[in-house]
Amino acid sequence: MIGIILGLTVLLAVIAVGIRRFQRLRSARRRPGATIHLPVTVSSFDEIDAAVQGRTCWCGGALTVAGETSRALGERRFRIARLVCAECGRDELMYFDVTAIFH
Repeated sequence: MIGIILGLTVLLAVIAVGIRRFQRLRSARRRPGATIHLPVTVSSFDEIDAAVQGRTCWCGGALTVAGETSRALGERRFRIARLVCAECGRDELMYFDVTAIFH
């Protein structure tokens, strides 16, 4: 009997962790700059540094820029920053629309 209760408790804990992780992932995908379809629009490259400085990881650690690259889609130009968490090492990409800088 105790084994069944313990097993159910562990199962519920695993389900709760999975749900929390799914919710974090879903909210992270909705953040400005999370995808190329939801970029942060900037009018100077200095604005990229300012936007990245306030970014934090799920764990609460600060994200720092580990690299940058560019991409063009039709007439639009994007700058993509690779951010790495100083605490847990998780990385993510942040997209910036830099089209206005070149026009």
